[in-house]
Amino acid sequence: MNIRINRTVRMFSAMVVAIALMFAGDVVWTISGGAIGTTQEITYPITLRQASIIAQDTAPNATLIGTPTLTSHAGTVAYVVTLDAGAIYVEATTGRILVNTVATAMSGDQGGKGN
Repeated sequence: MNIRINRTVRMFSAMVVAIALMFAGDVVWTISGGAIGTTQEITYPITLRQASIIAQDTAPNATLIGTPTLTSHAGTVAYVVTLDAGAIYVEATTGRILVNTVATAMSGDQGGKGN
C-alpha cells in the first residue's frame, strides 16, 4: 500500500509540474510578444506615401494605380509604384528613382532623338 501511495503522489506531482510549466510557457510567450525569432516589420526612411508622392511628382500626368509594394531591384530595396502609364521604382532608403518606365511611355519617343 505504501508503494502505491508513493506512485500516486509522484504521478500527481508530475502532473502539477507539467501544468505549471505550461502556464510558465504561456507567460513567457505573452511577454516576448509571440514566437521567439519571428520577423518584425521593417521600416524604411521612405514610406509608402512618400514613394507615391515621389512617383507622382516624377510623372505628374500619370494616375496612381493601387498601393506601392516593396520589392528588390538589383539588390536594392525599393517600392514599385504602379501608375496608369507605367511603373516607377523608388529606393526605400533614399527616395531615389531607380527605374522609370513612365518616362518613355509618356514621351512617345521610340528611341529616336525627337524634335
